[in-house]
Amino acid sequence: MKISSFDLNLFVILNAIYTEGSLTKAAEVVGITQPAVSNALSRLREKFNDELFIRTGSGMVPTQKTENMINDVQHALTLIQQSVNEPDTFDASSTKRNFKLSLGDVSEGRVLPFIMKEIYKDAPKISIGSFAYSRSDQVHALSTNNLDFVVDPVIPVSNEINSIKVFEDDFVVMHREGHEISKEKDVTLDNILDQKHLHVSGRKRGLHLIDVELDKVGYRRKVALRCQHFLIAPSIIQSTDLVLMGTRSFAKRNNLAFVEIPIEIPSMEYFLIWHKNDEGDGGHIWMKDLIIRAFKDAQR
Repeated sequence: MKISSFDLNLFVILNAIYTEGSLTKAAEVVGITQPAVSNALSRLREKFNDELFIRTGSGMVPTQKTENMINDVQHALTLIQQSVNEPDTFDASSTKRNFKLSLGDVSEGRVLPFIMKEIYKDAPKISIGSFAYSRSDQVHALSTNNLDFVVDPVIPVSNEINSIKVFEDDFVVMHREGHEISKEKDVTLDNILDQKHLHVSGRKRGLHLIDVELDKVGYRRKVALRCQHFLIAPSIIQSTDLVLMGTRSFAKRNNLAFVEIPIEIPSMEYFLIWHKNDEGDGGHIWMKDLIIRAFKDAQR
């Protein structure tokens, strides 16, 4: 088959069907109608003399022919996307571009003030949206331009994304001024675990990194209150005898007293994550640099 006789747009649709597992969802991603996707699939089947996808109760399942060529197709599409991106044409001072980020509430507090200060100074027409996405939906959102960047402690397992570590911090135990734990000369792990704890998590279940490490040595916290957002945590800590195991930077930023944890616990790491197709785009490069600078500022 000669490439000159092949409509390369069909590869875009092939990849969309593969990643979405549905003709309807592929149509939404590509921006065409579902009948147009069906027509494109028929042309692909004729070109390759293969079904390419088999309709099942769980969606469109790729044939071995599709599996054999999809990595090359995705790599080629990425190279083409990078080639058509034009970094030199991006003008931050005049663009009206909207950037969509997925940040937790702690990361929002760390970086959004810095980001917006820089935008108001250098790029007043740019807007930012911060959205909550589950980890299972992050790669899909990045690949469909529903997100530009994700900041998360966990890097998705996918060959479609790139990432870089932007933040690292250790854990301490936060408490109100005058708390009995602050009167201990040498704080022990038993001193900490004797306290009633505040636990912050947006998940319905699952252990925090701290609890995983404590569990390894046979310890468990006494959680008296579980809440969803860190925004409320400082006022709870300042007005009660509850303690909070969290990052040192969070304690300092919220003027919370704290004691050190007398066992080694892995530090909290955050990664900036983006889709490979965005490499080379001038606006994307500009925003990535701004986010990285924001996290560096947060660690001062």
